[in-house]
Amino acid sequence: MEKRSTDVQSLQRAFDILETIGNSTKGVSLREITEKTGLPKTTVYRLLGNLESRGYVRCTSGGHYELGLKLLMMSQRVEQKFQLKHVARPIIQQLRDYSGETVHLGVLENNRVMYMDSVESHHPIRLVARVGATNSIHCTSLGKALLINRDDKAIAKILDLQVMEKRTAYTITHAKAFLAQMADVRKLGYALDDQESAEDCRCVGAPIYDHQGQVVGAISISGPVSRFSLTIIHTSIAPKLLQATRQISQFLGLIAE
Repeated sequence: MEKRSTDVQSLQRAFDILETIGNSTKGVSLREITEKTGLPKTTVYRLLGNLESRGYVRCTSGGHYELGLKLLMMSQRVEQKFQLKHVARPIIQQLRDYSGETVHLGVLENNRVMYMDSVESHHPIRLVARVGATNSIHCTSLGKALLINRDDKAIAKILDLQVMEKRTAYTITHAKAFLAQMADVRKLGYALDDQESAEDCRCVGAPIYDHQGQVVGAISISGPVSRFSLTIIHTSIAPKLLQATRQISQFLGLIAE
């Protein structure tokens, strides 16, 4: 218990140091950080060494500390996600109105699908997912769409780190079969979840690209099997979904071919 208390104290002190550096418009010396935080010099020096080794701060040639590139990269990813949600919102609403079904916006977070936004169907029977919740990649159309640009080796590595849970009789639980399905996903440009995550439910998902052609998100449309046939998905819903994700990708800077 004492160790846990000490760990939390060290974490708080590290945050104090980061905030002191971040609130300054120029580099901050070791002495200034010590004075502003009220922490012992040895403690500040030790924590700065840890933060610097992880890329959260950097020490200039003049011996002053600035925020490091790691924080910049993290802030850019957060900004990108907010931008994605803002750009996608009216388009996923249009997709809901067109399809009559629930539409989700998802991103890849720690090798899982995280739901960034959702617009629910008006039907009494509909599929829902809580914004901020996560789901597996192997049994969701969002997960497959988010992996569409990864090669088999990279996907296999991700699958090796998690359990391919068998949720229904249709769930793919072996990496080899999943990789075979991903080959079809790449050809189509979109992915299906045909009752793999939940019985009597189908989803179709397509990726969103940034200006560099990297997958930064995906959109899925989900509905019950009784309303959402494979024929409707392939002939009507998927083309509209691809048009929508292409539009969002272009808003994010992707040059149209």
